[in-house]
Amino acid sequence: MSLHRLAVLFTLVVLPLAGGLLAQPPVGGPPPCWPPPCIPIDGGVGLLMAAGAVIGGRTALSLRRRHNGK
Repeated sequence: MSLHRLAVLFTLVVLPLAGGLLAQPPVGGPPPCWPPPCIPIDGGVGLLMAAGAVIGGRTALSLRRRHNGK
């Protein structure tokens, strides 16, 4: 078998199979909780929000004191 025929045969076998390799997997199902507000905001996220509020308040107070002092 010549190299040209081998290349053609390889191409004819591989090209139809290549589409399956690039396909995305099927979609899973519906989300576990619908409508979306079922995401709990507690624990770490609540602490991060509280820490952000404290740092923001402290920065605002510091800027206000610095502005009034000049």
